Amino acid sequence: MNGVLIAGGYSIASYMGLAFYYSTTSATQWRGPLGVALVFPFIMLAVICFVPESPRWLSMQGRSDDAWKVISDLHANPSDPDQEYAQKEFYQIQKQTEIDRTLNPTWKEMWVRPSYRRRSVMVIVFAFIGQSTAILVVNNYGPSLYKSLGFGTRDQLILQCGWITGGIPANFLGAWFMDRIGRRPLMLFGIFGCLVMLCIEAAMVALYASEGTNKAGLGVGVAAFYIFLIIYSVGIDVCGVVWYSEIFPNHIRAKGVAMAVMSIALTDLIYLQATAEAFANIGWRFYLLFIIVCAIGVVWAYFTIPETKGVPLEELAAIFGDDDEIVVFMKDIRLDQATCELVAHEGDTDSTRVATELHKPLQRGDHIEELPSKAHSPGTESV
Repeated sequence: MNGVLIAGGYSIASYMGLAFYYSTTSATQWRGPLGVALVFPFIMLAVICFVPESPRWLSMQGRSDDAWKVISDLHANPSDPDQEYAQKEFYQIQKQTEIDRTLNPTWKEMWVRPSYRRRSVMVIVFAFIGQSTAILVVNNYGPSLYKSLGFGTRDQLILQCGWITGGIPANFLGAWFMDRIGRRPLMLFGIFGCLVMLCIEAAMVALYASEGTNKAGLGVGVAAFYIFLIIYSVGIDVCGVVWYSEIFPNHIRAKGVAMAVMSIALTDLIYLQATAEAFANIGWRFYLLFIIVCAIGVVWAYFTIPETKGVPLEELAAIFGDDDEIVVFMKDIRLDQATCELVAHEGDTDSTRVATELHKPLQRGDHIEELPSKAHSPGTESV
């Protein structure tokens, strides 16, 4: 939904720009859109009061009851009155946070530890490549780019509205595909697809923009922009936000996402500051910068980005060689329907936990009582 709402926000801004274009007062033309924009921060402030906290964050803060309430509400299923999946996920989260609380969450650790450094570099580089598709250059300078293709002011604004609106259904489509196809294929598709569209756009501008007489060529240039956004939305916009956060463990996830946002902001700052001057001096050749970066990015992503589809957050450490940080795997947790006890295999032992007491997590120092061997296999524990 992140990409959907961002595209929706940009769309509303574009509609307001087109609407106030018809105003006969110059001050209204720029003050009107800014005034409308003031409404939405207040809507966000009101909505955020109803947004639940992350159950993993709640668990890290020791608020287990609140964490269980969020998880049980999210996974509520009339066909599963025992809430088996919710109980299994909650148990895994609780056990994992016991370890995560003991790990070093500093910025230094993110660069000293090889597996953390690898993840940090990956999010920074992919965020850079994502913005090097020229997405915000096309968005912020869209009317100017359409002008270079020979369109008047009114048509520029209309084309911009249509362009950004296409990102809304495209983000929905990407969200639908993401957990079916996977993050990695969509991310590769996004970079490569944007590369192809940029090549087509550069060719159309170089060949037909100066004369402005070849309507078919100019039409292809506009179509390339539209297809570009659909590809970007499906492949990069949707997956990026999810991927940035899920590859980091609980104790450094916020810092990992912050680095991705930093990379996005700095990349956009540099490109947007240079774009006007670049187009004025080198014209269509400025597209070559984005084409080259995307070409390198496709190769880098192919050999670097791992697939994370279907892997619980508590188990992603295994992808980066940190198996020792994983307490229990989801496949090793089951609900015994006969005894209503949650049975989990942890490392070299089996431990069981009464399902109705799952929202009361094991605390350090709690007594663990051995069950009779007839009730379970050797090495099984009951909490």
